[in-house]
Amino acid sequence: MAENVLAPHASDSAALGLDSAALVRRAADLAVGDLLALARRDPASLGSWQYVLEAYACFEAVLAYRVAHEVLTTPCGDQWRQRVLARKISEAAKVRTGVEIHPGATIGPRFIIDHGIGTVIGEDATIGADCYILQGVVLGALGIADNAAGRRHPTLGDRVQVGGFARVLGPITVGDDVMIGSHALVRSNVPAGAQVAVLHQYQMVAGPRPITVYGVEGLGEYRFRLHGNDLDRPGLEVQLLGPTQLPLAAGDWSVLQNNAKCLTFQISPRARGLRSVAHIRVSHGGSEVTVGIPLARKSRVAPLPRTAAG
Repeated sequence: MAENVLAPHASDSAALGLDSAALVRRAADLAVGDLLALARRDPASLGSWQYVLEAYACFEAVLAYRVAHEVLTTPCGDQWRQRVLARKISEAAKVRTGVEIHPGATIGPRFIIDHGIGTVIGEDATIGADCYILQGVVLGALGIADNAAGRRHPTLGDRVQVGGFARVLGPITVGDDVMIGSHALVRSNVPAGAQVAVLHQYQMVAGPRPITVYGVEGLGEYRFRLHGNDLDRPGLEVQLLGPTQLPLAAGDWSVLQNNAKCLTFQISPRARGLRSVAHIRVSHGGSEVTVGIPLARKSRVAPLPRTAAG
C-alpha cells in the first residue's frame, strides 16, 4: 500500500531524483509495525492485520504520514519542491481519512490512531513509541495566527494514550506512560505515569494519587472556598493560575484558612484585572487537581453551586 500512496505523485518524485523504491521501503518498515500494533491493541480489529489493512482509514492516515515524512526528510537538492510534494501527500490523505498529520511531525514506532476523524498533529509535534490516539485529538499550538517562531507543538513520551477530543497545546512535554482522558485540555507539562482526567467542566486531575476536590463555592467578592478531602496534608502546594496558565505572584492572592475539608482563599485587589476564569491548582506528591474559578461579574458576589466529582 505504501507504493499506492506515492504512485499518484510518481512524476514529482522522479523530478526530484528521489529513490522511490528505497523511500517506500523505509516508510513500509515502520508502517508494518503500526499495522500490527493496531491489529493487536484494538479489539474491533478482531486481531487481523489483513482486516485493518483493507478496511481501516485511520491506518491509511498513518501510512500516508510515513510516506510523506520520508519524502520530506530524504536529502534532496530542491527542498521547496520536496516540501510541496510531502504536503500534497498529507493533504490528499486528510481528504480521504479525516486525519491531518503534518509531514514534519516526528512519530516513533508502533503508532496508532484509532477512529481518527478530526485528529490533527502539528508540524513540530514529537510522539514517542507505542502511543495510542483516538478521534478528535489535537496536538497543536497555543496561538492561532502569527505564532512566534520556534517550537510550538507538544512532545509526547513513550506509551502515551490520548482519549477522544483531548487537546494538548503548546511546546509542553508529556512524560512516558501518561493517560490523557477524553475532552481534557492540557497546556502544561505532565509528569511520567500521570493520569489526566476531566471530572466535570471546571476540574482536571493528574497524577498517580489524585487529590479530591468536590467543588468550589463563592463567598463574596473575589473570595472562594474549595471543598474536598485532606486539604491540610503536609507539603500541599497551592497556586493561583492566570489566563496563560502560569502561577500568579504570591502577593496577588492568599490562603485565608484551610483544614482537611476546605481551603479558603482571597484574590487581592491588584490581581482583580483577571477576566472570565482563573484556575487554582493544588499539588501534592506528584499529583495535582486544577479547578476553574469563574470570575463572571455576577458570580463574584453570589455563591457558586457546589459540583459533584464525575
